[in-house]
Formats: sequence, C-alpha cells, structure tokens
Amino acid sequence: MGKRYLYEVDLMRAFVILGVLTVHTLSFFNVLNNDGTIGFLTLGSLITATHFTRETFMFVTGVVLFTTYMQQDPFRPLTFWRKRFQLIVIPYVVWTLAYIAFVAGLTPDYTWTWSNLFPAVVHNLLTGNMFFLYFLVVSMQFYLIFPLLLVAIRRSTKYHVHLLVASFALQICLMWLNQNVLDNLTPNGWPKWLYDLYTYRDRNLLMYQFWFIAGGILACHYDDVVRWMERHRKALFVALAASLAVLFGHYFLERLVLHDSEDDAELVLQPIMVPYSLVVTCALWYAGLAWSKRRELPGWRAFSRFVRTASQTSFGIYLIQPFPLYAMEVVIDDLDGRGIPVWLHYALLPPAILFAYFSSMLVAYILMKIPFVSYVVGRTTKRRRVPGESVRHAA
Repeated sequence: MGKRYLYEVDLMRAFVILGVLTVHTLSFFNVLNNDGTIGFLTLGSLITATHFTRETFMFVTGVVLFTTYMQQDPFRPLTFWRKRFQLIVIPYVVWTLAYIAFVAGLTPDYTWTWSNLFPAVVHNLLTGNMFFLYFLVVSMQFYLIFPLLLVAIRRSTKYHVHLLVASFALQICLMWLNQNVLDNLTPNGWPKWLYDLYTYRDRNLLMYQFWFIAGGILACHYDDVVRWMERHRKALFVALAASLAVLFGHYFLERLVLHDSEDDAELVLQPIMVPYSLVVTCALWYAGLAWSKRRELPGWRAFSRFVRTASQTSFGIYLIQPFPLYAMEVVIDDLDGRGIPVWLHYALLPPAILFAYFSSMLVAYILMKIPFVSYVVGRTTKRRRVPGESVRHAA
C-alpha cells in the first residue's frame, strides 16, 4: 500500500494556524480592555472558543505520522528519528536564539555578555519557554516515543474502541487534575527539577496523549470513519452548535457567577476543552473532506492554491508570528494612546489578524524556497540540478 496524501489535512492546517494567530491577536486586544466590561468578556469568550487549536495541531500531527508509517514494514526508527528531528531541532534552536536576541534587543540597557546570554540560551532550550515553542517541545517528545506507539496501535487493533475511550477518560482526568489540583499548589521550596516539571507541565506529552492516540486510531480506520462521518454530518453540525453554546455558558458562569479569574476561565488545559476541541476538530476535518472533493473544480482553484500555500507554510507561520504580532501591538498601542474611538479599536481587530497571518505566511514562503535556509521553517529544498546532471550521475 503506497503512501496516502490527506488533502483534507491541508485545509485543517491552513485554518488552525489562522486560529492560532486569532487567539494571540485577541489576547493582545483584550489586554487593552478593562476586566469585567462587556468588551473584555466578549473577547474573553472568543479567546476561549478558539483555544481548540492546540489540541487540533496535536491531532493532525498524530494522523499524518500514523498514516505515513502505519503500512511501512519494516519500520526503521533510526531513519524516522533522523528525518524528523533534523526538521524540528534545527528550527527549534535557530528560533530560540532569534527570540532571545529579539527580546534582548527590546530590553533597555541590556548587557550583551556571555554571562547573561548563556544561562538564557540553556534555560530556554531545555524548557521551550520562548514565545510559542512549547509545541515543538511536545512534538519532539512524540517523535521520540512514536516507534513504541506505532507498535502498540498496530497490535491492539481489536481493542481500538476500548483504547480510545480509556484515553479520552484519562485526558478528562488529567485536565481536571491540572485545573483543580495542580493550579492550586504552591511550589515554593521544591527541588528545581520538580519545580520545572510543575511549571512547564503544559509542554509535557502526557497532557496531550488523547490527541495523538486518537490520530493513530483514526489512521487505522480512516475510510470507515469517513463514511460514518458523512452519514452523520447533520449530527456533527448540531454537536458543534451545542458545544459552542455550552462553552460560552461555562465561560460566563465562571466569570460572572463563580467569579473566577480570566486565566482560569480561558484555561486551555481544563476538562471542558476536551469534548469541545474534539467536536471542533471533527468539524474541521469534515470541512477538509468536503473541500478535498472539490479542490480541482474551476470555481475552487484559487481557494485551493491558498490552502496549499497556507498548509505548506503553516509551521513557518507558527515560528515567525511573534515578529508581526509585535509590530501589530506597537501600532495598535500607539493608536489607542491617541484616543481612537472604541468602534475603531474593534474594527482594527480583523485587519490585525490578517496582517499577522499573511505577513508571516509571506516570510515563511520566501524562506522555504531558499536551499538550506528552508530548514529553519521545517522544510527541505532540493538542490536545482544542472542539465545533464542526472545522466552523468547514472553513468
């Protein structure tokens, strides 16, 4: 069985990364609002609703990897690790250093000495603490144990339903533990290694185990699940609308009745986000399936070109986004300081999201076309062959 290309995943990547930029832009705009106001709570609820992106990214990673390697026999772990790690370690190191230099450059009177830079480099490389690099840290952990998961998924075919249900239940328990127990601990006086595990638990693979396992199980039963999804698409739309209503109700209950903090209400790693993110992820996947059937029709070709480009650059967009986000923040902050009307403040939100999205996409697209440099956005580029080179090589 040859490798299968999942066109529907292209659409998921394109719009999930747009969701990521939306979350980060909404968060900045809401910082400028006063807590408790209508505007603040409205944006807060929208931020919570778009927090499915982290889980969907993990799910897509699982689906693609398991689909790619499920039929590969024999599976060679060393070959897999060499290929995958060079496409993620290089960007991880390069962008960690770039972010450190960027933040240091924005810090007044920062002293560029080895004694300042070296601890920062070591700490951030070990923790993925610069901007949004936690996703790369989780991905590297997944790559490390992927061979074991592949064997486990292959050998447990008869128990995939049981495994999926158990994994879902475990995910709910982990999210409850994170929100209701771990968030209330005071780690003062803990050993450093335990303190770091606690502080950076949001980049621990275990906290996302369901999404990788669900992706692997879907890869094993892909066509069957597609047919089931198409038969129950109306139920999916109803579930999506109900999930949004429940999530918004949960958010306003926490803020207005229970008087929880905004951080608690928006928390990504909380139980309600598991079923909600699952429904939204399924809806995005179904949208991708519907588009994949139409992608080559004349009326869809322009949109399909956008989807293909956005998918190819999605990893680069994720890495580049801090820079346009900062530029956007400077401009919006300056305009708000000049006392612009409230309606204009909110009217600038969509252009700000699109600016961050498409400017990051443009830079990522340029970088991925440059040999060797393309590795910093997780892409390989083939060296252009001169005429006759393949003939001489064969000879």
